[in-house]
Amino acid sequence: MTDDYPALRRRCAQALADDGQFTDPWVRPAIENVPREAFVPPRFWIKAKREDGGYPLIDRDTNPETWATTVYTPGRALITQMDDGATAPADGAAGRFTSSLSELRVVARQLSHLALERGHNVLHIGTGSGYDCALMAERTPADHVTTVEIDELLAADARRNLTAAGYGDVRTVCGDGEQGRPQGGPYDRVLCTASAMRVPSAWIDQTAPGGVILTPYRGLALARLVVSANGKTASGPIVDGMTFMTLRGQRGADAADMSPVINATLSDSDKTRTDVDLSPLEAELGAEFLLHALVPGMRGFFGESTWWFEAHDGASWAAWKRDGRVRQWGPRRLVDEAAQAVTTWRKAGAPALTDLGVTVGPEGERLWAHGPGGPSWDAEYRQPDPHAGAVETRTECT
Repeated sequence: MTDDYPALRRRCAQALADDGQFTDPWVRPAIENVPREAFVPPRFWIKAKREDGGYPLIDRDTNPETWATTVYTPGRALITQMDDGATAPADGAAGRFTSSLSELRVVARQLSHLALERGHNVLHIGTGSGYDCALMAERTPADHVTTVEIDELLAADARRNLTAAGYGDVRTVCGDGEQGRPQGGPYDRVLCTASAMRVPSAWIDQTAPGGVILTPYRGLALARLVVSANGKTASGPIVDGMTFMTLRGQRGADAADMSPVINATLSDSDKTRTDVDLSPLEAELGAEFLLHALVPGMRGFFGESTWWFEAHDGASWAAWKRDGRVRQWGPRRLVDEAAQAVTTWRKAGAPALTDLGVTVGPEGERLWAHGPGGPSWDAEYRQPDPHAGAVETRTECT
């Protein structure tokens, strides 16, 4: 039945358990107890792009059964805002996703990595609808949870949702999450539910020594950092692969469609060859992550036989074919840069994503492989968001 939400929660939790998503025991009862439907707006989109470029809208008033089952589908993200609220909910609307409720399997894994204990003081970045805060308030007192949301309307909605669901003691603040919330610190745990392209120093400053900062990192990874005894640095491994929307202050502008530039300059491009096999960028998350971190300002598109690389500033592009043929145009040699990233990955022992980690401090961010004493590299901060404005198709290059 549509209104039997407790049964939907139980079935969803069992599906998550059967899939091995709970690695910390408190997370399952939290998901079973918190009414997720109270944190979901009446209308939301699902990430299933249609041929017309738009996204299907799920409307509780017109299709309550589908709405309810979708809310408790473990592998379904619910898109609650496009274009920072400028695009109104409508069937087939297209735009940039700017707020969502993450897939429940992602929520379960992320909270399990947090290692939240009773009595912990928590700073949460990216309130959204307030659902994650309610889950954490099942583990630690609600008045020990401070959440910061940059969008004033989202913050107000979350405050109402939390109060109506019985978690009104959560401190919901409208502000820039990159600045944290020093008034509530120090914190034992900092949880960010947006992807950080760089880890803000304010999070380290506001976390107690030995405390944990858990954040999606550079578009692909979930980093779990422990703050040092002197409170100056934070270091730790990549513990999972996860993709989240980027923090608003770090996401940059949409990257332009390079197709017209490519078409206009194809005949002027340099034709070369390379012996470096770039295929690990498609098959190995560790290699792709190092590409994102070590080659700033570039995005890639993996076609069946041709791969395209484009600079975000629109001044350079390149194409690589699996037989080694290369075309490059502009001041940057993008295939050469990608090949160097793959070579670096191989020389480091071809690390998997979870073999990598990061240390953050006053000197910046340093990536490492196989522990902090292993191979390491300075990580550059890059804008815009590598997932923003992506063009999903490219023609084959001859």
